[in-house]
Amino acid sequence: MNINIGLEDCGLELTPLIANRTHDALRHGCLVSISELDGAKGRIVKVNISDSESSGEKEKSMLCAILSDIIVENLQIRHMVRILKQDYDFLSEKEQCDILVKSLKRLWYGTSGQRSEVALCKRDVRQRLLEALAQNDTETVMLEGFMRFRMKDYLELWEKELAFCVEEYIKKREYAEFVEILRLFVKIRIPRVRQVHICVDGDGEYMLLDERLCLLQCRSSERRIDKDDALLSALVNIAPISIVVHNKERFFDARIIETIKDVFGQRVEFSEDMI
Repeated sequence: MNINIGLEDCGLELTPLIANRTHDALRHGCLVSISELDGAKGRIVKVNISDSESSGEKEKSMLCAILSDIIVENLQIRHMVRILKQDYDFLSEKEQCDILVKSLKRLWYGTSGQRSEVALCKRDVRQRLLEALAQNDTETVMLEGFMRFRMKDYLELWEKELAFCVEEYIKKREYAEFVEILRLFVKIRIPRVRQVHICVDGDGEYMLLDERLCLLQCRSSERRIDKDDALLSALVNIAPISIVVHNKERFFDARIIETIKDVFGQRVEFSEDMI
């Protein structure tokens, strides 16, 4: 089987990408040879695949396996890097790199943490390549062109994954900045009381008590999210040296406990004692 394979990306050369994968073909009885076309600068090569059993289907299958590997492991990353530089240039290179790694982990390993996701992706891309070759009797396959016309759903998925990871990153960065401001404020505040006990009553209301177990804050009739904000605001204003959280499992939203821990650090301790 003879066919020309091309790339639009000027930053890549096809010869080493294909050559690095020929050992798999050899194990399956297929010999792969590559020759670069004059003037193509390594971006268009002629690939010859010969099977020991002279099976044209096997040769096509092996070619598509090699190309699907290149698409998923190389062109996917290049595509996502372009999107990051184009749509998220307000992020630093390090931030873009971190987001790229997180996005690829989610795409390749999914929620299970297994490589089954990337294996399924390669298998699907291989099948699409086989269908494209069967439907079009062409001498040249441009890989980016194949991706644009035969992998639109994947391109959209990759871009959505990047958008999700960017949004998550920005939320975490904003949260970290918010926590740092509260830490600095607490640090310069003079404590109004030495110790504060946080309790949740039977109605889910927060109660703040001092070291003598005298009530510092009365019930609030505000919505749940406002209750959490009001609790944090009260603690920051009081700036106690010690905070004791009682029966944390009774908190409606555990995230407020994490925020209190992030802001007050070692000042926070937990108790199972009911008050």
